[in-house]
Amino acid sequence: MSDDLEGKLQEFEVWALTEGRYAQSTVQRAKRRIRELSKKIDVMNPKQSEILKFFASEKSRGVKPHTLNNQRKDLEAWFRFLGIRMDLPRFKEPPLPDPWIPSDEEVLRILKASEYGDKASGMRNRVIMGLLFFGGIRIGELININLGDIRENGIRIRSEKGEAERFIGLPDKLMQDIRTYIDYYRYPSDNYALFTTRNGRISYQYARNILKRIGERAGVPMFHAHSARHWCATALIRGSMGQPLDIRMVQIHLGHRSLKTTQRYTNVTQEEVAKEVRKRVNEFFLGNARGAIKGESYVEPHGAARI
Repeated sequence: MSDDLEGKLQEFEVWALTEGRYAQSTVQRAKRRIRELSKKIDVMNPKQSEILKFFASEKSRGVKPHTLNNQRKDLEAWFRFLGIRMDLPRFKEPPLPDPWIPSDEEVLRILKASEYGDKASGMRNRVIMGLLFFGGIRIGELININLGDIRENGIRIRSEKGEAERFIGLPDKLMQDIRTYIDYYRYPSDNYALFTTRNGRISYQYARNILKRIGERAGVPMFHAHSARHWCATALIRGSMGQPLDIRMVQIHLGHRSLKTTQRYTNVTQEEVAKEVRKRVNEFFLGNARGAIKGESYVEPHGAARI
């Protein structure tokens, strides 16, 4: 990779986080992908014919539409930064599967597993997991929390997606843990950041690595930050943490611009439907089996067609 490209990627990051208003996680993903694509196409001086040929080649070798569209989105951001106008192809994707949401039992295991290691790491991780599960915040919002954002009963959150700032209320025990972490375990390596390492504010990748280790330790390797957000939304709407919360309140808590985004958590998943249908069918056959013992088994009506 040329020094020119790396220098331009640094400029792109600054632009994307400010003028572009992209999320930190999106910017980091885009930078990684532009580096990868630079090995196949000229990302500094692109030509429409070359880009179309690249996508045609990727599609012919079986690259999934979702991956192709992600490549397109990152290139669109990159070209927008460079001031280049280019029409990129869009690929039709199959319906997305239901998002994975941890069960309540898995959540308890994850919370317990977060307290591994020394006292400082255990307290920091417990606070991080509490904010993800009960605050429903994104990982980019988590690492950007400052000491000045902390209030008596909650925390002020600055959205990583250009949404309005919001205040999230948190349980007393979590607020107590936050204060304990600050007073006794937080590294004073950054004057502003809530979560720090010896070298300053915690990074996006550092936080992801923490969550990965916790998930593996809990026996829930598929756990990731956004699954905690999914669980928080679902638990609030369905009443897993008490009475169901009005969906508009959940929208504000999560920081969604549109109520439509929040409404997806009101839908039952395919897995839930399958589980409920299986339960009903089992009950039906169990009931008929009991009836057979009593001599009351199901008998087809006279003349019923056989399948």
